[in-house]
Amino acid sequence: MRPLLVLPLLVVAALPALAQQRTLPPVDSTAVIAFRLTDHSKRRGHVVAADDTSVTAATLAPAPEVLPRRSIEEWGRLHGTLTPAGYRPTDLATQRLFFGPTARTIPRGGRYLADHDVFLVTAGYGVSDRVMLSAGTSLGERVDSAGHSLGSGLAFADGRVGLARGRHTAVAVGAFWGRLGIERAKGEVNAGYGVVTLGSNDHALTVLGGYPFASRSFEKEAIVMLGGETRIGRRLKLMTEMWKLPQISRVAGIYGVRYLGDEFSVEVGGGAVVVMSVAVHWRRD
Repeated sequence: MRPLLVLPLLVVAALPALAQQRTLPPVDSTAVIAFRLTDHSKRRGHVVAADDTSVTAATLAPAPEVLPRRSIEEWGRLHGTLTPAGYRPTDLATQRLFFGPTARTIPRGGRYLADHDVFLVTAGYGVSDRVMLSAGTSLGERVDSAGHSLGSGLAFADGRVGLARGRHTAVAVGAFWGRLGIERAKGEVNAGYGVVTLGSNDHALTVLGGYPFASRSFEKEAIVMLGGETRIGRRLKLMTEMWKLPQISRVAGIYGVRYLGDEFSVEVGGGAVVVMSVAVHWRRD
C-alpha cells in the first residue's frame, strides 16, 4: 500500500487515543468550570479531584459528580460563583455604565467588543491592570429619508489610568478625544477627566469631572457625570448615568438595566437617548 494512502488511515486510527489525551482542568475549589459533554449536556462546578481517567466536580447536585475523560467534549473557565440559587456571573463590564466610564479598568489582557444601537461600535483593551484603552466609531455615513448626508457621525478614543483600586474605592484619570460630524453639530474636543467610584462591583456610585483642554466648535465648559449601578438578581443590574455637558442647558440622563451573560452583557436604557447595547468580553484566566 502506498505511504500516502496509509497516512490518513493512521490518523483516523489515532483519533480515539488523541481524544483520551485532552487536557483536563486543574483541581481548584474556587474556579467555576463549564463542561460540555459528548451527550450534549452541560455541567458547571468546581473541580475537586482529577486523575488520568476522570474529574470529580462539585456542582449544585447533593453529591460530587464523576465525569469520565472520554465524556468531556470541551471545557472552559467561567467568571462567576456558584450559589444555592444557581450560577451567578461576574459583571465583566464594570469599567463603564452605558457610556460613561467608571474608575475601574479592564484587567491586563482583557478585551471587549460592543455594539450600541447597531451603528456605533466600541472596543477596549487592558494594557495592564491599571491602564486601559478604548475607542469607538459610527458605522457608515448617515443619510436622511431623501438621501441627503447627515455627516460622518461619531468617533472617539479614550485612555484611562487607575490611580487606586480598593475593595470599595477606585480612583482614575483619563484623556478623551472625540469628533462629532452630523448636520446639526460638528466639531472636535479633547478633554481630561478624573473619576471616582465608591462601592463594590455589584452596588456602586460613580462621579466624574472633566474639562476640555482643546476644542473646535464646542464651548470649553466643565463636564460632569453622576452614575449608579445596583444588582437586583443573579443576572440583572439597574443602572443610571446623568450628564451635564457643554452647550446643553439641561441634564441628560439615561436609566435602564444590564443583563449579565456568562461572557457577555446586554443593556437596554432610555431617557435622553434610547440605548440598546450588546458586548462580548474576553479575560485572561
